Amino acid sequence: MRVVVDTDALINLGKIGKLERFVEVYDACITAITEYEYIRGEIRAGVNPEESKRTVGEAFEVLPLDNESISTAGRIWAELTSRGEPIEERDLLTGAICISKTTPLWTLNKKNFKKLEEFGLKLLDTDIENL
Repeated sequence: MRVVVDTDALINLGKIGKLERFVEVYDACITAITEYEYIRGEIRAGVNPEESKRTVGEAFEVLPLDNESISTAGRIWAELTSRGEPIEERDLLTGAICISKTTPLWTLNKKNFKKLEEFGLKLLDTDIENL
């Protein structure tokens, strides 16, 4: 099953030592937004950004922020803003990429992403403890 892994879930997988197993079980991808968030965290921790980018690129397909996902994000932003329910830009862009690629998202931060379900976002529930 193909799934997009959000930044918080990616970091958690690494911390609990389940990243390799997760990638074996799922056709795991990340978005360009997650790649950015991950690499900036690695830089802050003193890790070489080229090394981090290579590591992430070898483990995951990186889904781009393309014209379709930008249009999707714009439409969602306009709707949510008109209702007074905006969400964080990085979450909006991540969700729009998943919606445009019809790929479910696995995140540990479901609060903001729940707002995107009405626009077609599918959230994956997975039990990583039993991988």
